[in-house]
Amino acid sequence: MVLSKQLGVFLNYVHNRFKLFFNESMEAAGVGITAEQFLLLDTLWNEGPLSQQKIADMMLKDKNSVVKLVDSLESRALVVRRANPEDRRQNIVSTTPKCDKMRDPVKDAALAAVARITNGLTDSELDTFIKVMDVMAQNMDADVDLLAIARTLPIRKPAAGK
Repeated sequence: MVLSKQLGVFLNYVHNRFKLFFNESMEAAGVGITAEQFLLLDTLWNEGPLSQQKIADMMLKDKNSVVKLVDSLESRALVVRRANPEDRRQNIVSTTPKCDKMRDPVKDAALAAVARITNGLTDSELDTFIKVMDVMAQNMDADVDLLAIARTLPIRKPAAGK
């Protein structure tokens, strides 16, 4: 039986290793995008221009973290931030043409990294894993629906050579 302390240690380890492995994979693929930067860019590629608050809500992150991510991507000319003409207190973030040219190679590298991380897991096991995480998330925050989010995301592709 896994003790609660072990559960926290295991979740923390997998979370940190996932991000490190993902980041290393993206660097090796020559795209140089971190896991968090990918989530933000992928959100914009899928949804179009969004307010920083909407991005934060969709990524399940606080607004200050999103501001830092936008700052880093803006400094690389991958996104632009403009005042919302309907509410000047809001910034609307959109991708640049430079970023849009990177879309396919970045998405391919990200899907390949996740395929390597989840190698050996069946689709059924992954579905169960998402359901377990959803229950845990709902126990802590009833407003979070990981299953609804999971339904909007692409199904994993097999790793190259598998």
